[in-house]
Amino acid sequence: MSTPSRRPTPRPAFDRPTVIGASDRTRHVWGDTESGFVLDRVYLSSQLLHVLEFSMPSGGRFGHSPDNPTIFAADELLYVLDGTLLLSDPSTGETQRAKAGEAVFFRRDTWHHGRAAGDTGVRVLEFFSPTPATGASSAYARRQPYLERTATVDGRLLGSWPMAAGALEQRLTPVREHDLAWGTRGPLELALLAATEHLTVMRCHLRAGAASRDEQHPGEEFVLLLSGRLVINTPAAEDANCLYLDAGDAAVLPPGTPHSYLSAGGTQAIWLCGIGPGWTSTDDIGPESS
Repeated sequence: MSTPSRRPTPRPAFDRPTVIGASDRTRHVWGDTESGFVLDRVYLSSQLLHVLEFSMPSGGRFGHSPDNPTIFAADELLYVLDGTLLLSDPSTGETQRAKAGEAVFFRRDTWHHGRAAGDTGVRVLEFFSPTPATGASSAYARRQPYLERTATVDGRLLGSWPMAAGALEQRLTPVREHDLAWGTRGPLELALLAATEHLTVMRCHLRAGAASRDEQHPGEEFVLLLSGRLVINTPAAEDANCLYLDAGDAAVLPPGTPHSYLSAGGTQAIWLCGIGPGWTSTDDIGPESS
């Protein structure tokens, strides 16, 4: 019986401000019997930003195979929505553990494997830029030297831990609550998880009833509402001047879309925001003055 050919990840893209509900995501199964299988739900995969949710059941894992190597020419941030993720670099054995609300960031040319830790499955939101549409994912990965031998324990630690803490080069960067870099813009509270020339990921907080100031970015923006209710005002849109989000809904704002936020529920709105290419200048959103 022949092995089915590799199935490319779908590439949904949007040319106007759009709400994406849970049922609107594009489903895809990544992997093969050697690499393991992962269920993807793709939100966005444009020329500028790639965002999907992937999940694994209890005991689930993904590795790599000749058809599905996991080394890409992109910055990636994996944010754990539910459960616990063990993410490892199989070239060294370096491993990081992230629970719900935490993340792991890594830059291009980083091999990575993952597994659902503990007795429950795991759901992870993946931000990725430069994107597969630019050739930064599988097309790039299959041109790289194949990793034949994998490490599951970082041998550099043996005989030198914890004395070597902070001295070893690590490619996987955990992002926990105390690692967030905070800023404000009016009532909007911004917590940076990652900020590079390719990708910015933030967790945003807006108290109940508050409205943010107008902003726009040269990059494409993705929003996933974690809690509360959120209205995204888009006054320049031709077909709708606002987007309504309940917890679990997402939205995409094309590059240059003027917008602002209103926390429309009885509690603060909290959401994840990804921008690609990355937000590299505060000039993008205008002055702080009222």
